[in-house]
Amino acid sequence: MRPRYFCLLLSIPGLAPGVSPAQAVPRTDTPRAGTLRVTFDPVISAWDNEFTPAGKRPIGASLPAPVFVHAERRVTPLMVEVGLTSRIALSVRLPLVRTMIRAGHSPDSTADSASAVLDSLLADTTYAYSPIENTRRGLRYFAGDAELAAKVRLGPSAGRYGAAAQILVRLPTGHLDSPNDLFDLSTGDHQSDVELTLIQELTVTPHVWLNLSVRAAQQRPGRRERRVAPQDGLLVPHAATALLDWNPGDYLALDFAPMYRFNPFFAAGVTVGYFTKGRDRYSFASPADSVALATRLGSPRSASVLDAGTSERRLRLGVAVTYLGRSGEGALSFEQTVSGAGGRIPVTSVFRIVLRLSRWPF
Repeated sequence: MRPRYFCLLLSIPGLAPGVSPAQAVPRTDTPRAGTLRVTFDPVISAWDNEFTPAGKRPIGASLPAPVFVHAERRVTPLMVEVGLTSRIALSVRLPLVRTMIRAGHSPDSTADSASAVLDSLLADTTYAYSPIENTRRGLRYFAGDAELAAKVRLGPSAGRYGAAAQILVRLPTGHLDSPNDLFDLSTGDHQSDVELTLIQELTVTPHVWLNLSVRAAQQRPGRRERRVAPQDGLLVPHAATALLDWNPGDYLALDFAPMYRFNPFFAAGVTVGYFTKGRDRYSFASPADSVALATRLGSPRSASVLDAGTSERRLRLGVAVTYLGRSGEGALSFEQTVSGAGGRIPVTSVFRIVLRLSRWPF
């Protein structure tokens, strides 16, 4: 991140020494009763490669011509929390998502003929894919999945150990990627989730403290349009497209963040994030849909062929710096996905900025 962004955090009016270090991960504290806490938390994720069963490969490596793809998702959420009591808070999170694909063929003239063949395949009515190009301006900004949450702080209000529990409902306000675009990015899952979180903090010394959060979610069934074929093939005939019942796999996430507090204002540390998700389950909404697909393809095909490669395991490592004041705080963090398994897992670099202000509304 550019240095001037961190300088901006340090210049927020009203910052003063606080009683506990800020952090760039989930935490146990809640706003005081009657207090509004507003969080601006933009996250930028970018990747060019994917972890696959065949090892780390560039996006689109299985295509019959060299294609260079850079994927980027920018989530700009606004979260508002209100303290009902000294221990209970309610919050709403509204994300705006910008998705951007930069894609093109190899500039090497020796690959021109292969690129022309690929362009012809994509445009042919058999496949009917969108051409390989950068995301058009009008298709970059959409709403993400909104979230409603209730958080309860557990245990004593002061001391070396703190804990909090949160229940979150994620709403289907985002949109899924298109089956007619090879590299389209979703802005959300467009189905409901119920997520439970337990956050624990331990102060080891006046300068060293540990944070561990565990998130588990049940993802509710929904529907999505897909081309019914194994996940390891990108070029699938358009006739294989069907609207399917979709039961996404439940997930579990652990985030560990030890930090060192240099002074009452400033802390820095590392982050370790582990995420695992079960396999998705696909099925036809009715037997008639299965028959219609078999008629178009000339042979029957089970929707369950889409299940393979939808599980996910990934590990991210990162660093974070935070600045804390009496009514405001800021943080910067950088994380990198260092391993992945189960399906196509983006080798993602994640940049995050946190700006948080607390105010009495009246």
